[in-house]
Amino acid sequence: MPASSIFVLVCTPYLSAMAVEQERRFLSSLLSTPLMKERFYQATELVDRNHITGNRTRIKEELSKRPLRSFRFVINKN
Repeated sequence: MPASSIFVLVCTPYLSAMAVEQERRFLSSLLSTPLMKERFYQATELVDRNHITGNRTRIKEELSKRPLRSFRFVINKN
């Protein structure tokens, strides 16, 4: 998939709930590819109080906790 790909999910009253769910599943499977995950971790940082890290393991651990702990923020570098 080229880096310049743009994805658009259009929800209109003319689409059935089944069609919207099918589009959502397709988009979800497309975004969960290893390449997209790698790009996510490259573009994401974890802010932990006064410390900013791009460590993939720490970001994964923090995202697995629901809700996020206090004073922990996941931000996009862009």
